[in-house]
Amino acid sequence: MTTRGWIGATVLMLAGAGLALGWLSSRPSAARDLMLLYVGAEDCAPCRSWQGTEAMTFRASPEFARIVYREVKAPTLRDVLKDEYWPDDLRTYRDRLGRGAGVPLWLVIADERIVQQSFGESQWRNSVLPKIRSLIR
Repeated sequence: MTTRGWIGATVLMLAGAGLALGWLSSRPSAARDLMLLYVGAEDCAPCRSWQGTEAMTFRASPEFARIVYREVKAPTLRDVLKDEYWPDDLRTYRDRLGRGAGVPLWLVIADERIVQQSFGESQWRNSVLPKIRSLIR
């Protein structure tokens, strides 16, 4: 076998081992590639409730240490989508939101793609947190 053949066989063998061990999967390639984006408003009662309870618990969790967490908070519900509250690097995600999205809103972003979008306080435990946990396993 030629050197090129050995290299090709080695690459194939390593790729196969990586797939078998889960290294090459649809999960984010590293914790820094998994981001939770929270969107809320100061005059939103469910937002304040989540911030005062669930958010504090989540920030103390092992999951929080393994992700990037970002927030967009506006003073009022009417201002939630305004440019001045969205950092430039997050506006691409805002531009993908439909008109029906409410707050509190969470976007789970893996490898720069939205993989979960949910709003409403009950959705934190029902869909957002389970999605995060499934992606960091």
